[in-house]
Amino acid sequence: LPTQEDVAELRGRLQRMKELAQLPSVPSGTSTDLRGHLERVRQLELRIRQRKAESEATSGARPSRDTGAAAPAAEAGGGAAREEKPPAYQRFHTLAQDLPPGLTLPYKFKVLAEMFRSLDTIAGMLFNRAETITFAKVKQGVQDMMRRQFEERHVGQIKAVYPTSYRLRQEKNIPTFGDGRKKSEYQLTLEPVVGEEEKVDGRPHLSASRLLERRKEFRRNLVNIVKQHHAALSPPLEVPEDKLPRWQPRFNVDEVPDISPVELPQPPQEDRLSTAQEVLNTARGMLSPKVSQ
Repeated sequence: LPTQEDVAELRGRLQRMKELAQLPSVPSGTSTDLRGHLERVRQLELRIRQRKAESEATSGARPSRDTGAAAPAAEAGGGAAREEKPPAYQRFHTLAQDLPPGLTLPYKFKVLAEMFRSLDTIAGMLFNRAETITFAKVKQGVQDMMRRQFEERHVGQIKAVYPTSYRLRQEKNIPTFGDGRKKSEYQLTLEPVVGEEEKVDGRPHLSASRLLERRKEFRRNLVNIVKQHHAALSPPLEVPEDKLPRWQPRFNVDEVPDISPVELPQPPQEDRLSTAQEVLNTARGMLSPKVSQ
């Protein structure tokens, strides 16, 4: 059975239909063509009003449901907006940096810093395994990580920037494991410098935190080198170097000269016998006079 609300809705629709039917009629004194045009306009207007009344009747019965669904949607949208907000460690990232963002490094200095990071990573693994770190071992690893050539002069540049990072020596009788070298040949070896307190099971250990500190120290040294060239500008700045926010606009960072590598240890000069006569002369000098006669 229809409810009172349905009856009231039907009565309202009938009333609106009656109002739509009360359109002005076409005057009788007009011509046939004009009467036809006016009749078509009247029919179109009647259809438009009917469709408008039907759409209002159907949409008016669902306001509470639409508004009720819109509220959770708005709340969900607000929650999504709140979730898209970046975390604090990203929004305040610049406050946690050791160096001001304006003190950029030359490209060649950035490459050298990346070489030091790669070298420290490989040397740290070998050092913690108590292996002898030779340049031949770390060279291939650094080149694989950097996709660049890594030569001994780069080790000299690293030593010039960070003198206390490694101890460099020339040693021989090191196992070569089939790399084409003779065991009796001298090789350049590297030993990371660690403190006495940095030990694990009684032997020195290069931890991940120490690697990070060494990387930061290397970058600070690079920035200090650039500051020395920046201070040579005239007229000099009145801002202290430790409070310098950025380089001067007329200071071209990429024109800073390259770092001069320090001299690396060289293998000792050994007298090598190349001919049979030299062997006989050497052997004769080692024998006693009676035997040589």
